[in-house]
Amino acid sequence: MNLVTSIPIRKHNLSSDLARVELTVGIPCFNEESNITKLLAVISEQQSEVLGICEIIISDDSSDSTVRLIEEFALRNPYLNIRCLHHSSRRGVASAWNEIFQNASGHLIVLFDGDVMPDKDSIRELLSSLNGHTGLCISNTLPAESSTIAGRASRFVSTWLRLVKLNRLSQYTTIGRGLLIRTDIAKEIIIPEGIIAVDLYLQCKVLELRKEIVYNDRSVVCFNPPKTIKDFNSQVIRSTIGHRQIDKWVDKFHIRLPLGVAFRSAWKAFMSDPIGAFSVATCYALLPYHKTKLQGAGSNRWYVAQSTK
Repeated sequence: MNLVTSIPIRKHNLSSDLARVELTVGIPCFNEESNITKLLAVISEQQSEVLGICEIIISDDSSDSTVRLIEEFALRNPYLNIRCLHHSSRRGVASAWNEIFQNASGHLIVLFDGDVMPDKDSIRELLSSLNGHTGLCISNTLPAESSTIAGRASRFVSTWLRLVKLNRLSQYTTIGRGLLIRTDIAKEIIIPEGIIAVDLYLQCKVLELRKEIVYNDRSVVCFNPPKTIKDFNSQVIRSTIGHRQIDKWVDKFHIRLPLGVAFRSAWKAFMSDPIGAFSVATCYALLPYHKTKLQGAGSNRWYVAQSTK
């Protein structure tokens, strides 16, 4: 059983081997005209001789101004080698990840969602977690500050997830908003198009290949939390259905979170943020109503949380 490594807070120096590793940064993208330029700017700031970003591959299904903004940014920053693979119809994250995996030429792939804001050292921290047995490294994803009920609920859930990830490997360890995977491993994996929980599926496939999964608490990636309860609940519904799709894999690799760990983590999160806990309760109270309003919940291309765009 390959357990997650909880990295203690200390400084790391990249080895000479890692300093020569070339990186592909992959971004699945759907209508991110409000976010994509800021994300590319942060990635460009992390480019250096040490990190060695050799290319940025954007798998894009957008129908807004995203492609135009990417092209303009690429013209201003030709050294970044930005490749935008645009599609005229929405395909879903599984197809985007598969496309990035198959087209990557770097030794390692860093994946960021199109609406996130990585910390300036996020990639460097992921690299510092690598060893000869590592297949997948996971970032610490945190929501931006928000005073809405949905935003406070999202922050509480993120706090709970962080406590769980620091405790042990589980079905909640891999979050697709920010991660690093070895390219040779990624190219052995094809994610079925209908899979919703693509991050959990990827985690299980890495375990199947007998590689370790590492969580780095210092590799911080911020994301925009939903501002409406409807959007928050849409993500809850989507996550629940997605996990059910591959429930047997969770048992196969013995990564189901023990109830004791779940409750202890929830209690710690409650003690640190009781308002966030009550915000979650408020959102969940409306969950039955939103289940009747949100259509196509079983599809990997269903309702998008518009308040995060």
